[in-house]
Amino acid sequence: MPLSPIPFRHAGIAALLIAITINSVHAAPDADPVLTLAEGHLRLEARLRKMGIGADKPFSMPASIDTARQIKKATQGSERIARPGQVVGLVVRFRSPDVQALSARNAPPPDALVAQLNSVAGGELSYQRAMSMGFHVFRFATPKPLSEAGAILERLRALPEIEQVTEDLRTSRDLTPNDVAFPTQWNMQSVYTYGGAANLPSAWTMTTGSASTVVAVIDTGITAHPEFQSRILPGYDFISDPVNANDGNGRDSDPSDPGDWTAKHECGYGEPAYTSSWHGTHVTGIIAAAGNNWSGMAGVNWRTRILPVRVLGKCGGSVSDIIDGMLWAVGLEVPGVPTNPNPAQVLNLSLGGWSPSGCTSAYEEALNRVRATGALVVAAAGNDDNESAYVVPAACEGVMTVGAVDHDGYRASYSNYSVVNAVSVSAPGGDISYYGTDGSGIYSTVNSGTKGPVASSYAYYQGTSMAAPHVSGIAALALAQDPQISPELLYYSIYLSSHDFPRDSICSSYAETYLLCGAGIADAYQTLLTVMGLQPYLLVTEYYNVDIRHYFRTGARSDSAFILAGNAGKGWRDTYDYFLAWRDASSGAQAVCRFYAKAPNSHFFTADAKECEDVKGYPGWVYEGIAYYMKVPKNGVCPSDSVPVHRLYNNRFIFNDSNHRFTTDMDVVTRMTQAGWIYEGVKMCGGGG
Repeated sequence: MPLSPIPFRHAGIAALLIAITINSVHAAPDADPVLTLAEGHLRLEARLRKMGIGADKPFSMPASIDTARQIKKATQGSERIARPGQVVGLVVRFRSPDVQALSARNAPPPDALVAQLNSVAGGELSYQRAMSMGFHVFRFATPKPLSEAGAILERLRALPEIEQVTEDLRTSRDLTPNDVAFPTQWNMQSVYTYGGAANLPSAWTMTTGSASTVVAVIDTGITAHPEFQSRILPGYDFISDPVNANDGNGRDSDPSDPGDWTAKHECGYGEPAYTSSWHGTHVTGIIAAAGNNWSGMAGVNWRTRILPVRVLGKCGGSVSDIIDGMLWAVGLEVPGVPTNPNPAQVLNLSLGGWSPSGCTSAYEEALNRVRATGALVVAAAGNDDNESAYVVPAACEGVMTVGAVDHDGYRASYSNYSVVNAVSVSAPGGDISYYGTDGSGIYSTVNSGTKGPVASSYAYYQGTSMAAPHVSGIAALALAQDPQISPELLYYSIYLSSHDFPRDSICSSYAETYLLCGAGIADAYQTLLTVMGLQPYLLVTEYYNVDIRHYFRTGARSDSAFILAGNAGKGWRDTYDYFLAWRDASSGAQAVCRFYAKAPNSHFFTADAKECEDVKGYPGWVYEGIAYYMKVPKNGVCPSDSVPVHRLYNNRFIFNDSNHRFTTDMDVVTRMTQAGWIYEGVKMCGGGG
């Protein structure tokens, strides 16, 4: 795809579609062409609701948590104050491209820069390793509280040699483990049996998964277990601290979990001793334990393959290791680590760390790169009975954040919530703390060892860590049914297909605190029905280049990945202005012709067959093929099952800088025409009428 970052200025290209006078002026784009991710998702949600998907769910904003706590179950358990974060070091990207290149080669920055940082930090900072995305990782001699680390951060940010610096937070697993087994799996049963269940039996009549899907379990690693062992892919151990890794070394190609047991005070004064959690093994069983085999338990998805990525060891793990693990999981390069040949389509992060400012810049950039590959990121909301917007990566945009419910569908006593919509959905997490019985937890695979691994076993755990893998497994089922679905439509298929909480719940759509726990409880069967209903469509995304001030549309995931990875040049931004097109002509849609002209560095699209043939004859415009399929309006009116797509032109032909914008949003049309763009009318019709 020829998306050159350079705006060529050659003269002589023919006028495209409209006549222009010699007095044409520079038509500036609208003042704010890029929506936020939240705004874009809200518009897409509204479009899907108009198609009947999730139309029964009211739009609502949660009230204050003070009001919420007056409703049933709001006062479950004791109110907890979130633990203050522990900053183990700093993640630094230097401004110099040469120093960033050193990171890519797994080499340290120059000694003078290391000495300068250490001096500004008060002599407590040492270099540890290179990291992905051009960063280098530095460590404090001992972990620091956020307040103390924040003062050092401010001093470092003032240095002209530094482009970006952020704290490397200590991250921990999200569960309260219980090691007593009991064979009942209420979480996998029909919603008519248990209101908090994920509704799997009906879903399994449609699909039990596919070996072509890959789910990355970014966690404590994994132990061998007959429930899923034949479907484990070669993973990687990203724990860089040998002590934390507990396996005798740092990073290596063995993601096996050696155990994460700790002695009293080992993770900080006052911290109790813990036996090994086998957390990653428990999460993996929920996603992928084999079903219908007369043995053990059934996971959500019986065929998907698992990519184990070890980032948590003794006392948790660091954000820098987690980010490297995330990027590696989707096939991106990480310094000093071989490229992953089996990129994941779904990333499960049953982990989290407290961050008073919400999503950090390093997480945000990493998640953007992960999203560029087309992967869906699923994260646990946290177990502090507190606001999820301060837990990372749960608080980050573009993440499907999952809270926990009990067997009846009420919010689990420990589960985080959000008054700012930082929780997407809830899923079965169990509530042993509230009910006092192991059977109210989530049954899954573990190891019997209290320290190192001994033998395969099963146990009940509770936590949002157990809720998240239900959603990851459902996402993998959906990908088995439709491998081409975009991550945005996959997200909304799960979100809008969730079933409601109990009517008297704090989280119910009938409560003034609706959305406190997400849109509903993840429902596998309803999700697959939604995916099947959306199968004729594909999502058309829009990108805007802030340097050349041009817009570009595409329905191809490969184009989006190319742009968001920076391969199309600098300046491209996702506008989050989506619309739906058809995948083929079976619904009466027409092929949309796609053209590119090198001189103005611009693309043009048309669903009009005659216009397509005309443009093919224009000098400099190259026909690139069919972009997607849209319906054609008659006299400017679209068919009832479609949505008008408006076309605007920037009126810069005489500057050899022609560009068109296509949108379904009349507010965009108004802003663009006010800024000098020419409105050309309704030229095609998208899905979702």
